[in-house]
Amino acid sequence: YNVSQWVKRHPGGLRIIGHYAGEDATEAFTAFHPDLPLVRKYMKPLLIGELEASEPSLDRQKNAALVEDFRALRERLEAEGCFKTQPLFFILHLSHILLLEAIALMMVCYLGTGWINTAVVAVLLATAQSQAGWLQHDFGHLSVFKTSRWNHFVHKFIIGHVKGASAGWWNHRHFQHHAKPNVFKKDPDVNMLNAFVVGKVQPVEYGVKKIKHLPYNHQHKYFFF
Repeated sequence: YNVSQWVKRHPGGLRIIGHYAGEDATEAFTAFHPDLPLVRKYMKPLLIGELEASEPSLDRQKNAALVEDFRALRERLEAEGCFKTQPLFFILHLSHILLLEAIALMMVCYLGTGWINTAVVAVLLATAQSQAGWLQHDFGHLSVFKTSRWNHFVHKFIIGHVKGASAGWWNHRHFQHHAKPNVFKKDPDVNMLNAFVVGKVQPVEYGVKKIKHLPYNHQHKYFFF
């Protein structure tokens, strides 16, 4: 498939495709697209040829045995129905979160902002917000409903109206995280914002460029703070 011109229109963003440049992205493609028949329909115009089964892989860093193990595990879990969801459970979960938010709002409106009332409201809101964070995560992964449209709709409602964040921002970062977990400069979740240097490359890079935002030779001491 030649996605050079189409990559900017990729719903998941162009960066996540760029992370797999020169690599075999078959497993990632399967994991990120629950409705494969629909996706392949849109991919037909991009097809430029097919490789023979005996064609050697150009992805030299790929561990074929490990990939095969995970592929077998996925097939087993699919056969056991582990990826099947109960949408009613998630709707009831969302209703419970909205109820907690409503109770907290009513308590402030009718009982005021005394210390005890404020403490109870804080507990209610903290519970609702923490659960909403994980609930939007499930919808953001398009793993609740069979169609992406409904998953996106509920995800935008939860993260936008309940959490007050951007669904596009979350998708852009979180999809990269799952595409390249813990890979420095590809996984946004391991960006330490100059507070720490991690891995084998960054310390050398900072040393050569003499970047000294913090005393990194003592980062093991201030890490716990």
